[in-house]
Amino acid sequence: MKVGQVCSHGTAAILGLKGADADEWVTWARKYNKAVNDATEQLFQDASAKLNAQQMELLKAWFAIGWNPQVNALLYGKGLDKLEGAQIDSVREMQKK
Repeated sequence: MKVGQVCSHGTAAILGLKGADADEWVTWARKYNKAVNDATEQLFQDASAKLNAQQMELLKAWFAIGWNPQVNALLYGKGLDKLEGAQIDSVREMQKK
């Protein structure tokens, strides 16, 4: 997966979706992932008008490494990796700040 994208089947499983509901979720997640990919490509295109070659390399390196492992670690740390027992209140508190 690229930066910002979601694992379609993994998120369906975490959300407890099955059968047709899971299939529909996968379709939505893939649509979302395509939009994220398109937005990233547009960012690179727009940025190339302002950034020099070294800056573009750095920007692309951020996306090449990916942020998903760090995001996953945050989700696991907040107990948001499974529907049962998800610590939603801790996220609500963060949103207030």
